[in-house]
Amino acid sequence: MPRLRPRDVRAIAFWIVTSLMLLVGVFVLTGRGVLPAVALTGAYNLWLLTRPRMRRVFRRLRGETVDYSGYFYD
Repeated sequence: MPRLRPRDVRAIAFWIVTSLMLLVGVFVLTGRGVLPAVALTGAYNLWLLTRPRMRRVFRRLRGETVDYSGYFYD
């Protein structure tokens, strides 16, 4: 089982907490139903989970090694 770093735990906690806050906040503020809240939360999750930091977190969770060879361009 891969070992989680404290910063990985914080990144995952940030993702879950902010997604729930956005879902509830949009639902309460718009009052139009669940569909706009789910759509906006899905778009937020798509944007957040494709960031390089979160991609590295989930690679480590799968047990893959993180390759930094293309990280910096000279």
